[in-house]
Amino acid sequence: MSDTAAAVATYNVSAEFEGATHSFPCQADQTVLNAAEAAGVTLPSSCCSGVCTTCAAVISEGSVEQSDAMGVKAELQQQGFALLCVSFPRADLILKAGQEDALYEAQFGQYQK
Repeated sequence: MSDTAAAVATYNVSAEFEGATHSFPCQADQTVLNAAEAAGVTLPSSCCSGVCTTCAAVISEGSVEQSDAMGVKAELQQQGFALLCVSFPRADLILKAGQEDALYEAQFGQYQK
């Protein structure tokens, strides 16, 4: 193993989805969605490029780097919304997946009235 591979931090992710909580490891250079799939945990996803909001989640503890999350306004990212397909963990995470409708309402709800 190279020195760079040994230096990659691994974080614990606890993801609630459809009433079940799944825990799995996620490396700092791995998206949360890829880590979930590697652990056999199926979470919603579609485009896998940070544009659609199918993989939206709300992070209640921890933080992610999601510079490619074009589908989430910066102020909503600060409120905890994340797109798991482009989210790299920066701490242990507790999140609720399957939040596409909540994100849509937060981003566009005022235009629907």
